[in-house]
Amino acid sequence: MEGGGYARALEEARREFASGTPDVMAHSSGAVFDPADPTAPDAGRVADRGVFKVPYLDRSLRVTYPEGRVEVVEGDLVGEATVAEAVIVLHYMARAAGRLDLSDPVRFHGLPGSGAYVAAFRAHAELPLVRRFGDDGRAFVSAARALGGAPVDALGDPEGGGVVDDPEMMWSLPFLPCLPLGVRLGLAEDALPAECVMVFPRRAGFTQHVEDLAVAGELLSSRLLTAAEQIGSAGDAIAVLAVVYDPMEAEIIVAKLRSAGIDAMVRHDALSVVYGLTVDGAGKSEVLVRTVDLPEARGALSNEPAV
Repeated sequence: MEGGGYARALEEARREFASGTPDVMAHSSGAVFDPADPTAPDAGRVADRGVFKVPYLDRSLRVTYPEGRVEVVEGDLVGEATVAEAVIVLHYMARAAGRLDLSDPVRFHGLPGSGAYVAAFRAHAELPLVRRFGDDGRAFVSAARALGGAPVDALGDPEGGGVVDDPEMMWSLPFLPCLPLGVRLGLAEDALPAECVMVFPRRAGFTQHVEDLAVAGELLSSRLLTAAEQIGSAGDAIAVLAVVYDPMEAEIIVAKLRSAGIDAMVRHDALSVVYGLTVDGAGKSEVLVRTVDLPEARGALSNEPAV
């Protein structure tokens, strides 16, 4: 998809969002709608002009209606949302049909129309979590809780009782108010390799675009990695070694580092899981290593021919 494809996807999402009724979208999505001040300039030109406030993991999104401009709010900081975040939340607002839960979970490959994206989703959303948390369940639990996650009970709801810190339970993370995503980690043990699966509410496959769910999974994966980096000790923190715009180049770098005994992984741009685009900073891949390994990793790459 060319760069214009992103612009078209965003414009189409904005048109669909603008055609909705604010009160209906707020009720169905779990967002809060603040109508514009009727005395403000241009406030009367469009009925129900205002702003939606949408909880988004450990942050929130601010979405103007009917324009569909999306900003990310994190504490006192406000910044422009990425194209991936904007497209997902606009589609979510237009298509949400009430609260979903994980009582009937399904892996990505079980969602309608997912076939073309299964391999990319596995590589970009699940495997990075295996590499980072497969032998560090405590870091996973800390990252999940930092994003508002909680273990899931038998009915698919986050447990509200005592503190449970078992990383191998299913954890529910509030990606958007009515759209939780689930993550189950399997720790490496003896001859058994580590594993990680991400699940979705089954009904989400009939209310949201499967492409959006693919990107949502990768955004969640990225936020878990970032949370672990922010709250980890200096020895366990993750650092960006290199940024490249070819996924194969990133994998080659990781292979070289691992052959040198250095743990490394790739964090892809969220939209690359669906579109594979690499223009204007989109579709980038970050090669991540532990902070304590950064000098050694740089040395390992400097001793290798350029990829």
